[in-house]
Amino acid sequence: MEHEHIKIHTRFDVTALCDFADMDFVDEKIKIHAKSILPRINIEDFAGWKLVFDIDFRCANFIGIDKKIRRLESGPYDSFKYKEYVILIAIPIPDNTQAPYGIPPVENGSLRPYSSGIPRRKPVMEVAGKSTRFRLLDPGYNQYVKLEQYALASAIKAIDLAFSKGFTLGGKKIKFQDL
Repeated sequence: MEHEHIKIHTRFDVTALCDFADMDFVDEKIKIHAKSILPRINIEDFAGWKLVFDIDFRCANFIGIDKKIRRLESGPYDSFKYKEYVILIAIPIPDNTQAPYGIPPVENGSLRPYSSGIPRRKPVMEVAGKSTRFRLLDPGYNQYVKLEQYALASAIKAIDLAFSKGFTLGGKKIKFQDL
């Protein structure tokens, strides 16, 4: 989704995820939700910046919303000009032992991330359900019957939590406003 003030990027870091779920449908519904909440956000305080939600469907234990916002700005010689604040959101994808609609394990009894051949450090948000970097939510796999339903509800829950708690952009608190 590309909007004047908000952009949604979705990434899939689990091999064959799109073979098990219609992630185009999920992506479209996330964008519709983001557009629907715009009237509840003080977007005038964005001051020319765009807020980007970088939603990563991945191998993880918790839904994680990054507490820190990354600031990205084009340099003076970049041909494409941008000013973006990026919030990272991680949505765990269950395997079929965690939920009936989960993806069957493919490697060593677990899901295989696309980057499985690259050594990675342990994700910060997976350490004992506690994190100083992420706001964590229980995925609640048992509340859903389809992978698309779970993925969409989790992304909406994460976006709404980000705006309920709020964050600071350029010295201004951005959060849901009373209607």
